Amino acid sequence: MSEITESYPSCDVDNEESTYSYQTYKTEPPVGEEILTKFENRSALAQDLNLLSGLPELCDIIFLVGEDKQPVCAVRAILAARSRVFRKQLYSHVPRRCSLKDAAPRSIKSKSKPPNTIVVPEFEPSVFKQLIEYLHTGVCTLQPRTLFGLVNAADHYDVEELKQACINFVGQSISTDTVCHMLSNADRYIQYKSTKVLIQKVMEFIDRNGDEVLSLPSFSILPKHVVQLIISRESLAVSEVNKFVAVYNWSKSQYEKERCLPLNCDEKVKLSDIVEGFLDYIQFHKIPIHYLMNEVRQSGAVPDTIIMMAVAYQMDPASIDVSKFSRSYSH
Repeated sequence: MSEITESYPSCDVDNEESTYSYQTYKTEPPVGEEILTKFENRSALAQDLNLLSGLPELCDIIFLVGEDKQPVCAVRAILAARSRVFRKQLYSHVPRRCSLKDAAPRSIKSKSKPPNTIVVPEFEPSVFKQLIEYLHTGVCTLQPRTLFGLVNAADHYDVEELKQACINFVGQSISTDTVCHMLSNADRYIQYKSTKVLIQKVMEFIDRNGDEVLSLPSFSILPKHVVQLIISRESLAVSEVNKFVAVYNWSKSQYEKERCLPLNCDEKVKLSDIVEGFLDYIQFHKIPIHYLMNEVRQSGAVPDTIIMMAVAYQMDPASIDVSKFSRSYSH
């Protein structure tokens, strides 16, 4: 049997262009020569199935997602067919049918009924909706903001092709506009193994573009441990001056958020308490003396002992054993 396949653009469906295809077959003897045509319109199917989440009356399962327990509707049979994890979760209590006779209507009246509502606290509603959309339609729009959540949701529910698509998308989506927002969102999913894979790719981007990333306004939205992870990397191509500036600006931003007050001279001691958590990651002995005295010391955020030790080291490296004071000085 020979096959010829052709694709044609169809008319608009909800103002979106879909595509259908004809697969034409030519039978061979002894059946006799005959033309058969297989018609497909998968894009229209995807568009129609995507309507399910907005029509609760057509769904038979509701997920309450996130801290606010936002409802997300779905069709249990579709989820079970697409994910073995959903299949086990939604149908593990239902006895297997050995024959059509066993599946007769009277057997449906079982005491064991599938749950109609399931709570999903671990994922954000926007992430879970993307997962459900993909499982229903085979289509999903990947975006940097929800990437960490989606890759872990795909991994958690064993949707391998979606997980791999997310991992491949990281390299295309990382930019100075998205990198800090991606890392901020990653913190919510830090306990999942797929997060580590994506974070490594993001960190490699930061290593190459450190000066630009550390100067971004969005750098201030990162959690403290993420900032520490970034500036402690030996592969980070950033000067110690720029590290200090990034840490000082981040600490100032955090202080202002916590206190809801503008910074003034009387409050610099409290600011220094925040900066203190980063001092071990900055090699002050590599910062020029004039900057140490005119900028670092004037900020009031770094103890004089550290500044004086750094100055002394630059004047006579043999006179100071910097490894005794900070692990960063041993490099």
